[in-house]
Amino acid sequence: LFRSQEPVGPSLRGERAANQSSRLPSNASAMSGKDIEMNPAKVLEQCISGEVPEANALPQLLHMYKNTSRTVLAALAEKATAVVQQSDAGQAATRAGAFLVNVASFLDKQKGEAAPQEKTRCNKKTKAAEKENTAELPEVSRPLLDHILLLSGGKNRGAKDKVTRAQSCTLVASLASQVPGHRLAEDKLMEFALDKVPSIREKAVRGLASLTDSPTAEMALMARTVDPCTA
Repeated sequence: LFRSQEPVGPSLRGERAANQSSRLPSNASAMSGKDIEMNPAKVLEQCISGEVPEANALPQLLHMYKNTSRTVLAALAEKATAVVQQSDAGQAATRAGAFLVNVASFLDKQKGEAAPQEKTRCNKKTKAAEKENTAELPEVSRPLLDHILLLSGGKNRGAKDKVTRAQSCTLVASLASQVPGHRLAEDKLMEFALDKVPSIREKAVRGLASLTDSPTAEMALMARTVDPCTA
């Protein structure tokens, strides 16, 4: 689930297995771990499928994020696309989406804490140099939110399938609280707050309630007080 697999015929499967076994070194497990460590998409897949605990996957993703941040961002966007497209998977899609949000939140939090840690390790560096090093890492939650907004159809547009809309609303609501002042996210949540499906309206209202210092969100919440599903 949430991964692309190349179909392999029975005859080719045996041939590939034989060729791969002849090329594998004696420390195959160590090599496999090294390959996974440098492949964020693989780490995400294994954690989503339950093969790797989230507590083990997050440090690996943080290590890759510090070295190749674009690769991690691309892997998160790819998995978010799969989660939205396979929203009919039910609880599995919901858990996968929540995991992606947790990854983005964790990486952004570690980015914010990088500056004081670097200051204690490298006392000889100037403050300007330390600030420049920590600023090199891009945000994670914001580009992921932008990508999900694009998947959801953009302003005044949405998927016809209610399950897809519900999954998109959940992801936007979860990420909007981590990206203050994102106007497009606010607009999309207000659209979801008017959806014909009660559960989607409820998710949207919860997302709007998590936004701070937003008069538009406050007005939208007041307007939804007459809705028995969100009041």
